[in-house]
Amino acid sequence: MGIVTNPDCVIFAAGSAVPFNTVQPYLKKHPFIIAADGGFSRAKQLGLAPNLVIGDFDSGARPETDAQIIPLNPIKDATDSDCALAEAMRRGFRNIVLFCGTGLDRLDHTFANFDLCAKAKTQGVNLMLVDTHHRIFALQNETANITDAENKYVSVFAFGGACTVTEEGFFYPLSHYEFAPFCGLGVSNEVTTNNARITAEQGIALIFITDKDS
Repeated sequence: MGIVTNPDCVIFAAGSAVPFNTVQPYLKKHPFIIAADGGFSRAKQLGLAPNLVIGDFDSGARPETDAQIIPLNPIKDATDSDCALAEAMRRGFRNIVLFCGTGLDRLDHTFANFDLCAKAKTQGVNLMLVDTHHRIFALQNETANITDAENKYVSVFAFGGACTVTEEGFFYPLSHYEFAPFCGLGVSNEVTTNNARITAEQGIALIFITDKDS
């Protein structure tokens, strides 16, 4: 699956803000909303009321809200986003979108959220990062249909080890190609049909769908 279009849960982190028109398409089925620490402010800026707030609040005051709050010890082994994902999975959510999970101010947290995409996938959960210009998700032993990538680049990276990938309907097609770690071959491919497909046959592939004008 990989691509999440109708999430049962959305998480707001504290990275770069996203506009409401980016978030709105994912709210059609009224998903459960989790704010990870500073993500509460990001959700509030969009007029959204989280159902749950989780965080250590080490970078700001505990928010005033009627939502359930799960406070975390700031001395911990996971990011607030990681803890929010774990709580979402504990509650049974399986198709999740993470907003405000990227940003140049904290590239370490951005990379940690890429890792969460792969981590979720190994546990049978689809997690997709969405910002103004990207959709980022992992594939493992499955196919993603890329149906809306006109004027976009599609990039593929091996994550956590080698992965074998087939790409159909792309300018640079691939058949059972083994991507090694640290390989940049999969950057900036383009779709040539309305129903391109990416299949991750072995290993985990991290997929980026990126606006060309970003």
